[in-house]
Amino acid sequence: MNETINNNDNVASAKIYHIDIPDTLLKEWQSIVDLISRIAGVRAALIMRVQDGEIEVFVASETKNNPYRLGNKEHLIGSGLYCERVINKGKMLLVPNASKSNEWRNNPDMKYNMKCYLGFPIRLPNGDFFGTICMLDDKENNFSQDMKDFMEKMRNLIEAYLNLLHLSITDQLTGLYNRTYLNIKAAKEIKGADLNKKAITTLLLDIDHFKKINDTFGHLAGDEVLKDFAKIMISSLRSTDTIFRFGGDEFIVLMPDTAISDALIEAENLRLKVENSQIRPDLKITISIGAVERICGESLEHWFMRVDKALYRVKYGGRNQVVP
Repeated sequence: MNETINNNDNVASAKIYHIDIPDTLLKEWQSIVDLISRIAGVRAALIMRVQDGEIEVFVASETKNNPYRLGNKEHLIGSGLYCERVINKGKMLLVPNASKSNEWRNNPDMKYNMKCYLGFPIRLPNGDFFGTICMLDDKENNFSQDMKDFMEKMRNLIEAYLNLLHLSITDQLTGLYNRTYLNIKAAKEIKGADLNKKAITTLLLDIDHFKKINDTFGHLAGDEVLKDFAKIMISSLRSTDTIFRFGGDEFIVLMPDTAISDALIEAENLRLKVENSQIRPDLKITISIGAVERICGESLEHWFMRVDKALYRVKYGGRNQVVP
C-alpha cells in the first residue's frame, strides 16, 4: 500500500539539537557568564546543555573558585539537580538557601556547597529545550528583581543567538541543514573519523526527472515535492545521520561511524520508502543515490567528487537505484 504524505504538515525542523556551536558564539557566551558572575558576585555562572538524556556543563564562568568543569555530565531525569526542575517546569527557579529546604538540601549541587541557585530555561527555535542559564553560590541570596531581570535578558540574548544560527545554517524551504553548514559539519566528522579510525560514508541523492515535475505541475508543486521528500528522509534515516540540501533537488547525507555495507542498506530502505510513497494523488517520485565510504586521510573535496561520480553512474544506469 502506498504511503500518502500529508502536505499540510509543517516540515520537521532540522535536528538542531545536534548542531555544533561555533567558536565565535562560544566566546560570546563565555563573556556572558563571566559578566554574570562578576555583577552578581557568585562563585559560578553556567550555560548547561541538554542532549541525549544528559545535562552537561557547556560554558562555565572563569571565576577561580568555580567548582564546575566543562564537559561534566549528569543524567537529567531523576538527577535532583536545580536545572532538572527548570527544564521540567520550563520557567525560572530561585532557591535562596537549599540548606534550609527539605526539598533541596540533599541535591547534587550541595556537594559543592552550592546552596543558592537562580536559573532560566533556554529554548531552541523549534521550542525544545537547549538547556539552562544559571548562577550558583555558597551564600544565601534572594537576588533582587533587577538581577532576575538581568539574567532573563541574558537568556533572551542566548536564544536570539541560537535563532540567528539556526537561520544561517538551515534551508528555509525544507528545514534541512544547508550547504554552508555541510562544509563545517563534514570537516568535523572527517577529523573525528581520522582520529578514532572510524568509517564514515556519505550519500548523494537526487529526485529522478525533477525538471519534468516542475514543467508538468509547476514550481510550487515542485517545492512541495522537495518538502515532502525532506520529511521522508527525516523519518527514515537514523538519528546519527545528518541531512543537507545540497542544491536544487540534490541532497547529501553524512553517516558517521558507518561502513559502506551498512550505508547501502540504509540507502536502499530510503529508496524503497520513497518509491512506495504517494506525494499526491497524481504524482509519485523515485530517487537515485550514490554512496561512497571515505578513505582515511582523503580530502573532503576528493571524497565528494567520488560520490558525485557514483550518482552519475546511477543516472546513466537507469535511475531509481543505489550505487556505491
